[in-house]
Amino acid sequence: MRGGIVQSRRGTWLIVVSSVFFAVMAVLARHLSATVPAAQLSFVRFAVGAAVMTSWFLVRRQGPDLRSPVKLLLRGLFGTGAVLTYFIAIERLGSGPATVLNYCSPIWAAVFAGLVLKERPSNLARVGLLLATIGAVLVSIATGEFKEPLSPGVGGLAGVASGLFGGAAITVIRSLRQTTNAATVFFAFSVVGASISGPLAAPRWVPLEGALLVSCLVMGLLSIGGQLLFTFGMGFTSATAGSATTQLVPVLAWVLGLTLLNEPLVPLSALGALLCVTGVLLGALRPTDPVARAVASPGSPAP
Repeated sequence: MRGGIVQSRRGTWLIVVSSVFFAVMAVLARHLSATVPAAQLSFVRFAVGAAVMTSWFLVRRQGPDLRSPVKLLLRGLFGTGAVLTYFIAIERLGSGPATVLNYCSPIWAAVFAGLVLKERPSNLARVGLLLATIGAVLVSIATGEFKEPLSPGVGGLAGVASGLFGGAAITVIRSLRQTTNAATVFFAFSVVGASISGPLAAPRWVPLEGALLVSCLVMGLLSIGGQLLFTFGMGFTSATAGSATTQLVPVLAWVLGLTLLNEPLVPLSALGALLCVTGVLLGALRPTDPVARAVASPGSPAP
C-alpha cells in the first residue's frame, strides 16, 4: 500500500515539473513573439521534436510503428492546429490568457470522446464544459479581443480553437495508444507539424542566430521535456490526479507572465481563468479512475 502511495507521489511530482516546463515555454514563446512569427515558432518546436525522435529511433535501431497511418495523420493534423493557434493566441493575448484557453482541451476531449469513442460524458463533465466555455468568453472579453459585441478577435478565436484542436488530438491519441507506442505518436505529431508549419513560416521567416536561436531551441526542448515528463509521470499516478495537476500550467504561465513580462491582470480575466480551471477539474473527475500506465490521458497536453 505504501509503495503505491510513494509511486503516486513520484508521478505527481514528475507532472508538476512538466507543468513548470510547459509554463516557462509559454512565457518564452510570448517573449519571442515580439520578433519571431507564430508560424516560425511552431516550426521550431516541431523541428526540434522531429530531430529528437529521429535520433531516438536511430539509437534504438528500430523504426516507428506505422500500422495506423490515418490515425497518425489525424494526430499530426489536430496537434498542428492546436500548436499553431496556441502560438497565435500567445502572440495576441499573452502567455496567461492563451494558456488558459488552450488548457480547456480536456473538456473538449470529453465531448469528442462521446461522439467518436462512444464514451458517455459524466454530468460533472457537462457542467465543466459550461463553466469552461463561460470562462473562455470572459477571458477573451477582458483581454480586449471583442472589437464589437459578440464578435471575438483573432486572439480569442485562436485560443478557443487551440483547445478544440487539442481536445480532438487527445481523442485520437487515446485511440492510437491501444496499439501504437508513444514514441511513434509523438514522432508523427512532430513530422506532420514541421511539414505544415514550415511552408507557413517561410514567407515571413526571421533569421535565427545568436541568442535568438538559442532561445528558440530552448523553447523547443522545454516542450519536449514537458511532454516526456508528463507521459512518464502518468505511468505512476491516476488519470484524475494527472489531469488536475496539469492545471498548474495556466496558473504558472499567468504568474510568470505577470512577473517577468509585466502582462496586465484584469479582474474579469482572472475570473474567467478561474472558471476555466474549475471546469477542467470537474471534467477530470470520474466515478472510477484506473491508473494510466504511460498512456496519454484525457488531461494530456496534446499540443
